Amino acid sequence: MNLKMIQEKRKGISPIIATLLLILIAIAAGVIVYAYVIGFIGNSTTNSGGAISVVSVDNFCAGKTTGDCGVTGTGVFSVVIRNVGTVAISITTATVEPQLYFTDVTSGATASVACSQTTITVSPGQTYTCAGTLGFTPSGGDSINLKVIDPDSGAVTSSTKALA
Repeated sequence: MNLKMIQEKRKGISPIIATLLLILIAIAAGVIVYAYVIGFIGNSTTNSGGAISVVSVDNFCAGKTTGDCGVTGTGVFSVVIRNVGTVAISITTATVEPQLYFTDVTSGATASVACSQTTITVSPGQTYTCAGTLGFTPSGGDSINLKVIDPDSGAVTSSTKALA
């Protein structure tokens, strides 16, 4: 008889509360799996896996005056960009031209320049050159950073010291 009384006094979670907890746990797990799958599918559909060019900077020159880097003007630059990827880069007047972003680390000056090109296709291994004025005049020895973004979003960074 004592055993029967002990069993009757035992308490636990009611079956209704237990069922609600299991449902909440299942919903939370479903939300986590959904977020993971949507993140994976979203990334794999927006990145075609090879449609973006891979570029490098072969030569980057920045200077203060006419004659520096072989360019006329003040605050001049010349950049030779190589397509090191497997996809040809098409540069036409209908596309966005390659964008060059300059930062004079020493003085803090910044500029953005469009690399104007005629209609060209840069095959893998080939180079193209952009030259012009920076938009600011660096002092000799200033550290100049460069970021190049091609029309298909291929990008590269480089840095140099400005010529006096």
